[in-house]
Amino acid sequence: MTPKHKRNKDVFRFLALLIAVFVANYMVSSWVFRLDLTAEKRFTLAEITKDFLSGMDKPVIAKVYLEGDLNVGFERLSRSVEEKLNEFQVYAGNKLDYQYYDLAENSNDAKRAKKHLQELGLEPVPVFEVNEDGSRKRTLVYPFILFQSGDKKLAVNLLENMPGRSGAENLNASIEGLEYKFSDALRRLLMKEKRKIAFLEGHGELDELEVIDITDALSRYYQVDRGNPGNNPEMLQPYEALIIASPQEEFTEPEKFSIDQYIMNGGRVLWMVEAIKASLDSLRNTMQTVGLPMEINLNDQLFRYGFRINPTLVQDVQAGVIPVNVAPPGESSRFVPMPWIFNPLLNTNSQHPVTRNVNMVKGEFVSSVDTVGADLQTTVTPLLRTSRHSREMHSPVFISLAHVQEQPRRENFPESYISVAYASEGVFPSVFKNRPVPPEVSFSIDKRRNESVPTRMIVVGDGDIIRNGVRRSETGNPRIIPLGFDEATNQIYGNKDFILNAINYLTDDEGWMDLRTRNYQLRMLDRDKVANESGKWKALNLGIPLLIVLLIGITVPFLRRRRFGKI
Repeated sequence: MTPKHKRNKDVFRFLALLIAVFVANYMVSSWVFRLDLTAEKRFTLAEITKDFLSGMDKPVIAKVYLEGDLNVGFERLSRSVEEKLNEFQVYAGNKLDYQYYDLAENSNDAKRAKKHLQELGLEPVPVFEVNEDGSRKRTLVYPFILFQSGDKKLAVNLLENMPGRSGAENLNASIEGLEYKFSDALRRLLMKEKRKIAFLEGHGELDELEVIDITDALSRYYQVDRGNPGNNPEMLQPYEALIIASPQEEFTEPEKFSIDQYIMNGGRVLWMVEAIKASLDSLRNTMQTVGLPMEINLNDQLFRYGFRINPTLVQDVQAGVIPVNVAPPGESSRFVPMPWIFNPLLNTNSQHPVTRNVNMVKGEFVSSVDTVGADLQTTVTPLLRTSRHSREMHSPVFISLAHVQEQPRRENFPESYISVAYASEGVFPSVFKNRPVPPEVSFSIDKRRNESVPTRMIVVGDGDIIRNGVRRSETGNPRIIPLGFDEATNQIYGNKDFILNAINYLTDDEGWMDLRTRNYQLRMLDRDKVANESGKWKALNLGIPLLIVLLIGITVPFLRRRRFGKI
C-alpha cells in the first residue's frame, strides 16, 4: 500500500469515527435512558409526570432557596430537590431550568427574595444545633422553591412538619412528596382554564365567611361557585365536584333527585353532614345543652350509596382544647385552655392519597359513620378515625362544660379507632331506582339513570371540619381564623390539607393523587449498636483497607521476583 493510500485510509477512518461520535451524541441527547437501581424506584418519575413534562409549552424557572449552611438532614433534602429537578429537566428539556439562592448572604437579591417569601406567608424555619464546645447555634432555613413562568409565580413549601414525628421522619416524608408538589405547582402555573366546583346552598349550610379560608385555597385550582340546583338536575353538570357543608334544614325530594342524577352522570360529592345538632355557641349562656338528632332527609340517600351517619357523638381522650373561664364568680374572667372530649383529634389513613402525610384533623361534635350494603359495586376506604381510647354517646346526648373538669380515664373509653370519614369509588345505585321522579322536577325521563358511571364520593360525619373561625362577624371588618388553626395552643391541624386533598382526589381522573402515596423506606442506624460498637466498626473500616494495601504491597513484589527472578 502506497503512503498516499495509507494516508487516505487514515483520513477516512478519522472521519468515520468523527461521524460516529456525532451520531452517538445526538442519540444520547434525544433518547432518554435512565436506570434506577433503588428498591423504592425513588429516581423514577411516574408516566403521568413524564407525559406532562414532555408536553410543557411554556418555559418555567425554579428558584430554590434551600441552600447555604445546612445541617445533615436539610442537606439531604436539598440534594433530593436537586436530583428531582434534574429528573424533571430530562423530560422537560429547555422548558425547565433552576437556580439555587443562599438567603443567608447579605446581598440585595437575598433581601428581595426574603421580602417576597414573607409576602407569600412563607417564614423561615429556625434550626437549633449544639456545637462541639456545647454552645447552641441557631440558623434560619428557607425550605422553599419558587416556580415562575412569565409574570406568574408560585411558591412551594418543601418541608413536611407533622407533630409527633421525628426530624428524620418529617424529612423523609418531605422527600417522598417532592414529585407531587413539583408537578402540582407546574400544572397550576401552566393551567389555561380552571375547572368548576360548587358549594351547595339553601339548607342552612355554612356561609361564605365560614368557609372563606378553604375557598381561597380551592380557588388556586378551581372556579368556586355557590348555589342550589332546585328542581333542575342539569344545573350541576358543569361542576367537577359538589361540596355539601353542614346542612341544617331538610332537603326536598326534587333537590335530592338533582344531586342523585348528578352522581349518576359521574358527579363527585364531598358530604360533610352531622347527625346530632350541637354547637359550642349553645353553651355560652346555659353552660349545658342536649344534643338531639337532626333530620335533614338525607339518610335514605346516603344509605343507598353505602353509608349511615349514626345519631351519636364521638368522645375521645385524644382531644382538642377550648378556652374555659376558671375565675371564681365575681372576679374578672380568666380563660384557660382545657381538653374538650367532644373535639376529637382524628387520626389520618397514611395509605390513602387524601390523608397521607396529613396532620391530625380537628373535629367538633363528630358523628360516627358506618358502611352498609353488601352488594354495592364500590371500594370503600376509611380516611379519619378516632384514637385507641374513645367512645360513642347515643342521642339524646347531655353536653355540659362541666366535662372539662373531669380527668378522662382510659378505661371509660373502651372503643378504638371509630371511623368518621370514608372515601368510596365505583358504581353507585340511584336512590330513586324503582321510585317515581318527583313531579316538580323539570327533567327528561330519557336522561334518567338508575346506575352511575364510575365515580367517587367522600362522606364525613362532621360539618364543622371545613369551618374556619370568624371574629367580629357582625362588623364590616371580620377577622378570619385560618382553617385548622387552634388559637388556644397555636397549633395548625390538617383540616385544610384534608379538604383540599379530598377535592383534588374527587376531581382527579388522570392519577395525579397517586403520586402522594409514594413510599421511601427510612433506613435508620441502630442507636444501641452505634453507641456500643462504634469503636469496633471504625477500626474495621480503617483497618481493613490498610490491611489490603499492605498485603498487595507484599504480594506483588514477591510474585514479580518469583516470576522474573530466573530471567
